[in-house]
Amino acid sequence: MMETVGWQWYAGTALLLPAAGAALAAVTARRVADTVAVLASLGTLAAALALAACYSLAPIEELPHALTEVRPIVPWLGDAGVGLLVDGLSIIMLLVAVGLGLLVVLFSVGYLSPENRDAPTDRGKGRYYFWLLLMVGAMVALALSPNLLQLLIALEAVTICSWALVSHRGGPPCSRAGHRALIVGGLGGLLMAAGVAAVYGYTGELGFDALHRVPGEAMPWVFALMLVGAWAKAAQFPFMAWLSDAAVALQPVGAYVQAVAPVKAAAFAVLRVVAGSWGAVTTAPWLGLVVAGAAALTVLIALWVYLQQDDLRRLLAWLAVMHMGYVFFGIGLAIGGVWLGYQAAVLHIVTHGFAQALLVLVAGGVAYALGVQRISRLGGLSTAMPWSAFAFGVGLMAVAGIPPLSCFWSKFLLVGAAFRLGGSAGVVLAIPLLIEVVVGFVWLLRVDQRIFSGEPMEDAERIAEPPAILTAVTVVLVIMALAAPLLVLPFMPAMPV
Repeated sequence: MMETVGWQWYAGTALLLPAAGAALAAVTARRVADTVAVLASLGTLAAALALAACYSLAPIEELPHALTEVRPIVPWLGDAGVGLLVDGLSIIMLLVAVGLGLLVVLFSVGYLSPENRDAPTDRGKGRYYFWLLLMVGAMVALALSPNLLQLLIALEAVTICSWALVSHRGGPPCSRAGHRALIVGGLGGLLMAAGVAAVYGYTGELGFDALHRVPGEAMPWVFALMLVGAWAKAAQFPFMAWLSDAAVALQPVGAYVQAVAPVKAAAFAVLRVVAGSWGAVTTAPWLGLVVAGAAALTVLIALWVYLQQDDLRRLLAWLAVMHMGYVFFGIGLAIGGVWLGYQAAVLHIVTHGFAQALLVLVAGGVAYALGVQRISRLGGLSTAMPWSAFAFGVGLMAVAGIPPLSCFWSKFLLVGAAFRLGGSAGVVLAIPLLIEVVVGFVWLLRVDQRIFSGEPMEDAERIAEPPAILTAVTVVLVIMALAAPLLVLPFMPAMPV
């Protein structure tokens, strides 16, 4: 049996290997950079799985389950320092970030090619993998952060990597989109930093439970600073547009940005604070109603804009905005005292992450083969690209919440949590989600039929499936569109006592 002794080694490996791979990929030739990126990603996933096993086998007397080690770096920062925190929430975020990171790297190996009709180049691979592996490493650091200071630093590293990757493709549209992502993310980071500074000013502490010791009248406003900062990074109302602008990036970048970082990173940061300061944040239920209401409004606005998109990349980006609204809806219910909302939000981070990545990467494979992103210019591809047609159909049914696919379970819990809130508020808040389930599914079916079952586009008979490595990645994601909830169940956080 694997002992918990040595868990720090696995955590450290998962943290350092992406950075080492990034540095090596940056100075190697194109084909060697592919190999370095794949090996670094595989090693990071192996370390993450070993760490998950160590956590699962921790002695029962260590419950509530957490493996921690923190080394103070500056005495006057108190409990802050460089360290590691491994618990159920850490493991869930770690496996999603690293697992999808590996799949995106594998997809990139085939996608970054002169044969790509959408983005025909393999130049700059070293720089591309440098930033992609750094982003994966920053997500590992975020997942394992033991205090607010380290969490904030990791979150800003994710924002910087997002800017570099969105801008990587080159040209004015990508440059503008990268800068918008950096500006909005930077604004969010500034607000979150102000909240963390206020916590430290009031308490002299930077632990996740420090909100317990913030004076009662100040606590909701300090927490609100962190929340609004996270809204900006997660593309929530009124900061939504930057994520659709970022859809002009390379498709593998779009998949990771929409499915994991920085949007899910921001949600994770809030979830970490809510769990750490449970009992303090729930003393302001009105704040929870504001968060859930803003999330429901985000869902409706994103749905309206999404219905008008002809660019497949932008349509999927607005779909991601909409589903981040679901995550923050659950967070709002948790702040209102409904722990089921917290668990549903955690589950939706995982279920939506794999389904969103599947849709974006299938769209990337179509763009690779055709060089076309406009839905109105596509049609009748199911004969020439049967696997892509099947995989896209699975992805759309998953995000729509069709049972037994992944997002059904998280959407089911989110609606149930809304009703558990009690009174008319829960019913009213659930209505936008129910509208999205119906309207969103009908519209996605229309898009699917237009692309794969409509009138065949010109030269459709000469079109073929993208390279095998791109298809292999979508095969894994199709499996995860069904199995993703199983990744969460062993590690789902229990309500703090």
